[in-house]
Amino acid sequence: MKVKDILKSKAKKIFTVTTENTVEQVVNELATNKIGFLVVMDLSGALAGVISERDVVHRCMSAKKDPVSVTAAEIMTPKSRLYTATDGEDVERIMATMTEKKIRHLPIVQEDMVIGVISIGDVIKYILEEKDEAIRSLTEYVSR
Repeated sequence: MKVKDILKSKAKKIFTVTTENTVEQVVNELATNKIGFLVVMDLSGALAGVISERDVVHRCMSAKKDPVSVTAAEIMTPKSRLYTATDGEDVERIMATMTEKKIRHLPIVQEDMVIGVISIGDVIKYILEEKDEAIRSLTEYVSR
């Protein structure tokens, strides 16, 4: 099972903001799209980091910072501290990394370009579907 198999079943849109967007704009983007995670791009369009609802709460609101003046760059997880994966990696390895590091969303990259984002929920759903299919196949085989 590869990450690309999960990506096939997901919407292709990657939600992004720039490093210059304010936290207020980030929150609006999260709320409008009913998502909890955004990819942050620098002004040249390169991956700069990621930002989650949790980042907003802990690094801005709990720190009593003004969401109108604080930028995404100030509260994001920067690229240098970011875990990413490629679409050719094994789902089981990705799940282990996400669980161990407590990562809820993982950018999928190809040659420094973000080609998708998967969540731990996506991974669990995919693995459960694969297990269900294996059980169905074995049940059919034994029933013959």
